Amino acid sequence: MRLEKNLLSILLATVMLLTNVCSAFAAERGFLLPEIKYQPQPTQQTFTIGEAVDLAIRNFPTIANARFRLYAARAGVTLAKTAYLPNMNLVAQEYLSTHNVVTGTVLSQASTLDAIPIQSGAPSTSTSFSPIWGSNQAANFNWLLYDFGLRGANVQLARADTKLAANNVRLTELDVAFACADAFLTTVAAQQTVVAQESVLDRMRAAQVQVNTLVNEGLRPGVDASRADFDVADARIGVIQAERNTELAKVDLAERMGIAGSHVEVIAGPLIRRPVGRVKVGQTNFETHPLTQVNQAAVRTWAAKVHVLDRTWYPHLWWNSAMLGRGSSIGGEVPPVAGGFLPQVANWVAGMQVSFPVMDIFAIKAERKAALANEYAERANLDLAIQILEQKDARARVLLTEARKIADETPRLVQAARENEIKILERYKAGLTNMVAVADAERLLAKAEVEDELAQIEVWRSILALGYVQGDLKPFLTLVAYAEGAQRQ
Repeated sequence: MRLEKNLLSILLATVMLLTNVCSAFAAERGFLLPEIKYQPQPTQQTFTIGEAVDLAIRNFPTIANARFRLYAARAGVTLAKTAYLPNMNLVAQEYLSTHNVVTGTVLSQASTLDAIPIQSGAPSTSTSFSPIWGSNQAANFNWLLYDFGLRGANVQLARADTKLAANNVRLTELDVAFACADAFLTTVAAQQTVVAQESVLDRMRAAQVQVNTLVNEGLRPGVDASRADFDVADARIGVIQAERNTELAKVDLAERMGIAGSHVEVIAGPLIRRPVGRVKVGQTNFETHPLTQVNQAAVRTWAAKVHVLDRTWYPHLWWNSAMLGRGSSIGGEVPPVAGGFLPQVANWVAGMQVSFPVMDIFAIKAERKAALANEYAERANLDLAIQILEQKDARARVLLTEARKIADETPRLVQAARENEIKILERYKAGLTNMVAVADAERLLAKAEVEDELAQIEVWRSILALGYVQGDLKPFLTLVAYAEGAQRQ
């Protein structure tokens, strides 16, 4: 009895120790999940491009998805570490059964439900269906002492998954921010087209008044009045089409900001002017881009999977121990306790065993080949990602260079178109040209004004594209913020 009490004390102390270890283990890499609350969508707001990007990063669902997958991956690291902990199981059974026993062996049962319960006792000389009460109580303590690095490999695999998820968050944030900023620039460009079309309409209306006056005085033919009416109607249709495109651009922008269905307005002032100062374009480091980092992490994840499989076909050294008690309502040399509800005999066992899954070698080899092939596939994806970034970098540099050149020329285009308009109007008043030439001059001026403002926007768009290739939009947003401050001053 003293030995049994000592063993029971040891087991209780072990349970308490494991409880404390598990609590500390779980708290080692713990994290708090962000609280998600419903936020009503704004009915109408006006945004700068920086505010729009910040709102998109906070609201867009794909970023939330990527972040929660990161939290799940971090939990996977903790889960992999729990494999180092021993396991302990407690079981208690109270049953009513017959007690017929026959000499023989019960083979391992393939089904998940044991159809043949294990009977013990002296062989029966006859069959009786009168039941007896019985009980079983047991506690076992098992610990995998050595596995040739399999658990460590699984932890490294979980950490590789976490790095992949973390880099995916960075890439998702970059993609969302870029898409939002690009949609913002598209909206600004659409708004400037509306302004230009409204300017054309105003000029056409002014010309219409002049033409009608000259026609009424008999100085111009009546066909000029009809042409003026046509040009006003055509300009009005141009305004409607430009407004439609602007509203559609705002709808797309709201979706990119994560507030689809809301009406948004944009502050376009800084983006229709040339960026202050020159943007320094240095050598792009593709290794630090989130897209490259994601593909590199995917390669490392499959490499870690291969390492796990390399550590799988090894022996496992276990420490096993157990205490058990059994009771039965049938008396013998040891009388029953509480009619069989409590144990009347007790045993304990302790030992070590080695397990070796010999025939798993074939399945493990097949899994390793598949994992190695996936690793090579991810390496090919990495090469492709670098190719894509190099292509985007070259395009962004060409676009920025050429956009600057075009932006340098468009002011002269506007000036020439404005002088042409003045001369055409003077010639018309002098009766040297017709209304068609006047309408063409007005459209040329409007086109030149639109191209001038769009050229400045394209410079900003090229800087944005270059920022995406470099994996960081902060320099672009800093330049915009500086332009906004300069405009307010």
